[in-house]
Amino acid sequence: MKRRNRCGVLVAGLAGMLSPVVGFGVGLSCPVVSARAQFSDDDPRVVAAKRLTLMRLMKRVTVNLENHRLEDVVQFIRDVTQADIEPIWIDDKHDVGLDPDATVTLKAKHVTALQLLEMVLEKVSDGSDFDSATWQFTKYGGFEFGPKERLNVHRRVEIYDINDLLMDVPDYDNAPRFDLNTVFQAGGQTGGGGGSGQSPFQDQGTDIQRRDREEKVQDITDLIMATVEPEQWVDNGGEAATMREIRGSLFVNAPDYIHRQINGYPWWPSRYQHAGMKNGRRYVSLDGSYDFAEAELETTIDINATP
Repeated sequence: MKRRNRCGVLVAGLAGMLSPVVGFGVGLSCPVVSARAQFSDDDPRVVAAKRLTLMRLMKRVTVNLENHRLEDVVQFIRDVTQADIEPIWIDDKHDVGLDPDATVTLKAKHVTALQLLEMVLEKVSDGSDFDSATWQFTKYGGFEFGPKERLNVHRRVEIYDINDLLMDVPDYDNAPRFDLNTVFQAGGQTGGGGGSGQSPFQDQGTDIQRRDREEKVQDITDLIMATVEPEQWVDNGGEAATMREIRGSLFVNAPDYIHRQINGYPWWPSRYQHAGMKNGRRYVSLDGSYDFAEAELETTIDINATP
């Protein structure tokens, strides 16, 4: 869940990993916010563009690829889905990028075009299971995919409220024992009126031991950096993402693909977002029904073809 504070700063919850809390925002200076407000992620045009692209990539396909060029496979996905997707190729200015002449061999049956794209990226990344290449949305609603080193150039700051995780919830495993005999004895001594002043509750125990707040904050940040793209955090020796806690909120400056794994996409139905763990790493997968009418497409049949 999210809202904006007086300066328009996005406040979001850590869905799945961290529980969302509504109503807490950290004030930032308005000049900082104005740099993002011109074309923010909440702009209806941006949200509509992202939803339309992702909706088109939900189209299911069945393919059999045998040593097909990556550039041809990408064009095939474009043609089938009519989605506006942008690969990050190697060029004269960048030695890091996707090789259009890389070959792809795989079979996929009744998978979404997005899943097919992820499978292709895994193949051209030498089977490194998304360690070097992935996809993300730009702040303008574009869909780009390629090496993380190139995607890391585009970052944004999100604020995640963790106040609920910092609260000490009482553990009532030492509830007091109620001594009924004490009540009867007190009543007999006073002739049925008044009381002896002795409490019928025995062995009330002591207060629970509370952990230091800084320790709890450290545990939360350690958990995120250990499970969400561990190699990309500056604290882990990476260059893509930083995180700082202020007044119960985590300020995370990171590329979109990292924010996706923390919080998913608030504009996509939560029932079609599934968080999980694989090899000790967190991931968020996206799925959903394909609304061809809204996507302005004419057919709902699966595509069984080869580029």
